[in-house]
Amino acid sequence: MSNKKTVNLKVNGIHCNGCASKIQKGLDSLNIEHTTNVNIETGDVKIIFDSDKAGLSDIKSKITEAGFQVESVELE
Repeated sequence: MSNKKTVNLKVNGIHCNGCASKIQKGLDSLNIEHTTNVNIETGDVKIIFDSDKAGLSDIKSKITEAGFQVESVELE
């Protein structure tokens, strides 16, 4: 049984669709089922993921590895 969690992140450095794609590819490398919405204008990133397979620290790490800075985190 999956344990779906939703996290809203404020990410610094998102400027274009290429940036959004880099974040998506980083999260894809976690090999977990997730839904990601990136708002290029505001830097808001909403991720729904299975917390049994990856944690918030894993997600933040992948975003940082992609070259962005996570400024704030809000779990729903």
